[in-house]
Amino acid sequence: MMKVKHAIAALLLGLSVGAGTLVTSANGASAATYAQVTKLTKVSYYTTLGPNSSQNYGVYATGGYQTSAKNMTPMSYGRNFAGKTIHITREENANGTTWLKFTYNHNQTGWINQKATDTSTYKLYAPLIGQRPELPTGCEITATAMMLQFGGAKVTKTSLAKEMPRSSNPNKGFVGSPYKTSGWYVYPGGLMGVVKAHMGTAKNMTGYSLTSIKKQVRHNHLVVVWVGHFDGFSNHALTVTGYSKSRIYYNDPWTKKRTSMTNSTMTSHRKLDANRALSY
Repeated sequence: MMKVKHAIAALLLGLSVGAGTLVTSANGASAATYAQVTKLTKVSYYTTLGPNSSQNYGVYATGGYQTSAKNMTPMSYGRNFAGKTIHITREENANGTTWLKFTYNHNQTGWINQKATDTSTYKLYAPLIGQRPELPTGCEITATAMMLQFGGAKVTKTSLAKEMPRSSNPNKGFVGSPYKTSGWYVYPGGLMGVVKAHMGTAKNMTGYSLTSIKKQVRHNHLVVVWVGHFDGFSNHALTVTGYSKSRIYYNDPWTKKRTSMTNSTMTSHRKLDANRALSY
């Protein structure tokens, strides 16, 4: 009877102290319990490790701190990766903290507290598609192809160019032919149907602020933006793939390059083309 009472008392003690502490067993031995992972999410984005100057966050082997025996002692520290671009592939929540699984330089992997990163930086890796030579004036549909491919749609720039409606009104379809240098342009309204057909939804973000576009990207939805006086064109379209505190990252269908510009420069170019934008 006494043994049963001791066992019950030990169990109640374990419940009262919670996860991540030492629980006393019936025979007096101590057994470690670990922080419970309440959520694990597969992700894929890039960010930057912060300076880790005021607090040098630990890097753990297989999960957040105290989530297993392997994660009681750091194998490295955030300061060793300060300022480096890292690829985030998992997010997990444990003990009220968000932990990130990251890879650096394709061969170093670990888990670190989200607070160790620059949370103002968020970049997605989208397919890079050039509009030339097939679509010399088809920047908008090529930028849309990059957005839709990233979203999982099995499309190409030429398949979408065939689907894209033609009209004398750019809000309803492409004016002219994207296959010719004499082609003109199409606005977000003329592509809404194409986007919705492949993604189930379409979002005309014309007039939205740059902050709103960043939020859309943070939700893992790329955004096609219209810009004026760019790449030698009076109007052009780019696929926004990420941002930092001061810059916007994008894929350019004309140059077929992944690059960036400052927030203020992007704002100026967008203003020259009525702040048009398209997402889903």
